[in-house]
Amino acid sequence: MIGFGLHEADEGGGGRLLSCYRPPVPPLPALDDVWPAVEHATVAVGAFDRALAGFRMAERPVQGTVGRLFARLDAVHSSGAEGATTTFTDLLEYETSLNRAPDPLDAGQVAACADAYEALQGMAFAPRDAILEIHRRLLERAPDPHVSATAGRWKRYANCTADYDSPNGMFFYTRPASLGAALEDWERFTLDTGGPELVRQALSHWMFEHIHPVEDGNGRVGRLLVPLVLKWKSATANACCFIGEAVHSNKDLYIDGLKRGRLTGDLTHWTRLLLSFAAQTAERNLSRLDRLAEILGRWQAATASVRSHSLVHRLVPWVLTRPAFTVRDALAGLGVGTFASMNTSVGHLEARGIVVPVAVTGRERMFAASEVIALFDSARNTVR
Repeated sequence: MIGFGLHEADEGGGGRLLSCYRPPVPPLPALDDVWPAVEHATVAVGAFDRALAGFRMAERPVQGTVGRLFARLDAVHSSGAEGATTTFTDLLEYETSLNRAPDPLDAGQVAACADAYEALQGMAFAPRDAILEIHRRLLERAPDPHVSATAGRWKRYANCTADYDSPNGMFFYTRPASLGAALEDWERFTLDTGGPELVRQALSHWMFEHIHPVEDGNGRVGRLLVPLVLKWKSATANACCFIGEAVHSNKDLYIDGLKRGRLTGDLTHWTRLLLSFAAQTAERNLSRLDRLAEILGRWQAATASVRSHSLVHRLVPWVLTRPAFTVRDALAGLGVGTFASMNTSVGHLEARGIVVPVAVTGRERMFAASEVIALFDSARNTVR
């Protein structure tokens, strides 16, 4: 035992013996030491969760608000924390029938992250099974065949990261030989009860990131598990406790917090940090949702004079959650109408300034609801 956790020998490439870290099951910090952070995060996440449940148009929920908007925003930031360059606008444009993006390979990885969330939020998974399912969806279409071959599989070799405090400047995560036992400890702790659920999942995330159970994508997988597990355990009604945006903005604090807990054995600082990330992101998202409600109200008022059975009234809430689209996308998404009738309906929205056409090469035009995109894209507030 060195510090907090175990350092176990693993035979690496070239016959080298590697010192691999196996995290312990962390004790819950004293509630008095983290209570302000717990209270702040609980209030913020709870307010966003309730607002999502009440986000409606004509007494009907607006479908896709979480998955199509907020989960995609989280995917952009969570991937950005790992070096991806795709913006929210890039992702939306890539997911249209035009598949347009400055870097299609990068955008495809971010889209896979968002798709994994959308597919799994309504399903019940054992956490260990969820890891592999998320990982499979993330990497199965990776252009590098060596990467895609690892999709949905546990790591076979010890993975590592640069760390100036570790021997030879590299820190090695849990060795493959200990992976089964470490994941069993992690899953038991994750599913256990007792203490505030947000605290438990903050510590679960710390454990997961030190196990690093798959070859690549551990950060994205681990951050995606936080909202999913909280929903699966009924701690939230929606899988909405996102942390990707705050991690992206504070990557150094995130890395230092993980390391500080490992070196000191005191996870109070880490718990406060991750809860502050959850609260910060929830508050920003609640503000965005309030703005979305204002936009939706204005759109409804602007289209009130259109005859009641027009496709326009079905198109309005759909466009709110798909603010970059083609007529072909709208036809597939709504599943009704003809190309001509949908094109006419989009024309009604264009005439009212709800959407604007985006000039692209080829015959098919892309349309954008720029004021919605501007709420989510901090890097670029208008489509190109």
